[in-house]
Amino acid sequence: MMNCCVMVIPVYMAKGLEFDAVLVYNASNENYLNERDKKLLYIACTRALHRLVLYYTGNISPFIS
Repeated sequence: MMNCCVMVIPVYMAKGLEFDAVLVYNASNENYLNERDKKLLYIACTRALHRLVLYYTGNISPFIS
């Protein structure tokens, strides 16, 4: 049997940590549009070791390419 742990933390607290999977909620252009947001999105996306899932409504952030 495999143990599973789910953590929900804000992006600014994830710097320096790594996770098997990362879910980014609402990665839309309304939430990630300036340079500060770009850095937070980068931190969130680079914490995933195996799986990264981005959820968004409307248009995805222009920083995702």
